Amino acid sequence: MKLFAPLLALGMLVLAAGCATEETLIEPPSESTLGDQTYEASLALNQNVNPLDTASRVTISDTLTFSDALSKALLENPRLQSYGWQVRVKEAERIQASLLPNPRLNAEMENFGGTGPFEGYDGREVTVKLGQKILLGADRLKRKRLADATKKLAGWDYEAQRLDVLTGVTKAYISALEAQRQWQQQKELVDVAQNLYDSITAQVEAGKVSKLAQIKAQVELSRAKIDLENARNQWESARSSLASYWGSEQPEFKQLKGQLSMPSAVPAYAKVQAYIQRNPDIARWATELQQRESALDLAQARGIPDITVSGGYKRAEDLGASAAIVGVSIPLPFFDRNQGNIKAAKYELSREEAQREAAVSQTYKALQTAYNRLEAAANEVNQLQEQVLPGAQTAFEAAQTGYRQGKFDYLEVLDAQRTLFSTRTRYIRALAEYNRAVAEVERLIGTPLSEISAN
Repeated sequence: MKLFAPLLALGMLVLAAGCATEETLIEPPSESTLGDQTYEASLALNQNVNPLDTASRVTISDTLTFSDALSKALLENPRLQSYGWQVRVKEAERIQASLLPNPRLNAEMENFGGTGPFEGYDGREVTVKLGQKILLGADRLKRKRLADATKKLAGWDYEAQRLDVLTGVTKAYISALEAQRQWQQQKELVDVAQNLYDSITAQVEAGKVSKLAQIKAQVELSRAKIDLENARNQWESARSSLASYWGSEQPEFKQLKGQLSMPSAVPAYAKVQAYIQRNPDIARWATELQQRESALDLAQARGIPDITVSGGYKRAEDLGASAAIVGVSIPLPFFDRNQGNIKAAKYELSREEAQREAAVSQTYKALQTAYNRLEAAANEVNQLQEQVLPGAQTAFEAAQTGYRQGKFDYLEVLDAQRTLFSTRTRYIRALAEYNRAVAEVERLIGTPLSEISAN
């Protein structure tokens, strides 16, 4: 007890000294970071914390809606879940970065079990010391700042991946709608070709047209059936591609609900371009540079030696006396001043600035390309809808009427039929391309086009 009491008091003083040194460096609680504001209330992120919770799961029926597809992908997309866990990892690393170094307890006994005056235990000396490292370079604060920036970057990565998933699901849903509509149209074409074949067959049997017309009609019907099977396979592939966004190997839905959106007025490029800073791939670079600056600050701080203060108690049995011990230990920075890591951190900061410029340039280039596709698709859809489709429909109806009246032969009907259905196919493809271009532009600016005035 005589040894323990003064040792405990001295140990408390050492710990207090270590804590007091850091206390003046602790920042007051800051405002919520971007990650806190955006992701803490996210069902998709919180699903990662308790993956067995099924309360927020989306049930897929035979008919899949667009909103259900988005919700299910956000909750169950495996890649997005991995980014959600990464946010949690960085939160835990931030906690670790804010911790003080542990005190070190050292105990030793000497001058015993030897010969002469050191024989036995009567001449032994017992020393117990407690040491605490004091971070003179504010390492703890700067580690915390670096961990904060790293956590924010994880939040930006999550946001970018979330938008990638939303955009991917949107484009996959559009492609699936396109495939479903093309398949339905091909069924209609098979019906039209079958009716025409039946009509020609009846006329051949009546002796009104040659057998050659029937053969040509049979070839056209067979070709339409082959195209129908191809369209069905494309629909199956589109279903599987869409279902893969929530980790499903076998699509549960049988059909999609919804229609491809018609083009609306496209805002001027200058107005669209003004929103590009909302793109998380661009917005994250401010945090990226902040992280590199924090890493440089920490490297510089680690170049300052940290001292270790210690205190303890020593007991000399042969003298029957005890004494206190205090000490200070500090590395002498003759050779290692962390100069290599400091230079590397500076170079890394310069590299990040160059990468930021490259990323911004690449995003502007991608936006210009996507915007050009958007304008081209919108123009094509409008032209097909207003001029080409009505003309093809009128020509097909006129050819059918004329054929029944004996004014046109089979080849003219066949030509009008091919023109009509190839135009419909092109129209559906252009409409889907327009919707995919809208999704791509919105991903690049992080903003719905509907929020941007076209005037």
